[in-house]
Amino acid sequence: MIKIKTVISLFAGALLAANVAYADFGDAVVGGIVGGAVGSVITNEVYNRNRSQPKAAPQRYNNKPARQKYIAPKKTPEIKIQKALSSLGFYHGRIDGEINSFETRSAIKEMNIAYEIGNTASLKPEARDALIFLGTLFEFDRNLIARGNDRRTKGRKIQTALKIHGFYHSAIDGAVGSGTRNAISQYKAANGLSYGSSLDFEEEYQLVSSAKQMNDKNIEDTINTLKGLGQKQAAPVQVLKMQPLQQNTTPSSNQP
Repeated sequence: MIKIKTVISLFAGALLAANVAYADFGDAVVGGIVGGAVGSVITNEVYNRNRSQPKAAPQRYNNKPARQKYIAPKKTPEIKIQKALSSLGFYHGRIDGEINSFETRSAIKEMNIAYEIGNTASLKPEARDALIFLGTLFEFDRNLIARGNDRRTKGRKIQTALKIHGFYHSAIDGAVGSGTRNAISQYKAANGLSYGSSLDFEEEYQLVSSAKQMNDKNIEDTINTLKGLGQKQAAPVQVLKMQPLQQNTTPSSNQP
């Protein structure tokens, strides 16, 4: 901010110098002196004020996209039913969870006829539960036999095997965290293996192969249960016809 005293003193000095100079030339000199002095003061004030204010940090632009957290896809009961029907060879459409679509209902009817459950496109509660469970088992099988050495594929394989053995109870997302490592430790302790929360190649092979055998047996048993629903149909009721009473036409010996 311009100091008033400084401006007044400079202006007085300019007037004193103007008395010595010529009138026509003095106006120009006075104007130059005053203008230069005032301009110098303003320049210094602005410069000092700018120095006292902190400079804004240069804005940086980061074009790198933000890393998104992996979210495992939701396995709804309808999707599990479609996957089960697809694995059984009855459904050939898109896995979209549209259980009431023409393709899905046609597959349900085909399965009902093949397993002698019925002749409709509807699911009985027992058949629905069996298909949902089969959908989970077939998903387990795909994880166990999946090819690939990337971290997420390997993580899903280990988590699935531990879940089948009953040691892992969280979501199968392939992210090996503290929950997966604790399950590995429990599995190794229960089976007399070395101490720790990691698996070597042989231990991983034994874990996955034994889980594969257990899962195959569960699939076989569930399919047999589904097929057995057709054998539980109520047997037709036989209507017994009453035989007419036969009249005795033989004459009695007491008759004359």
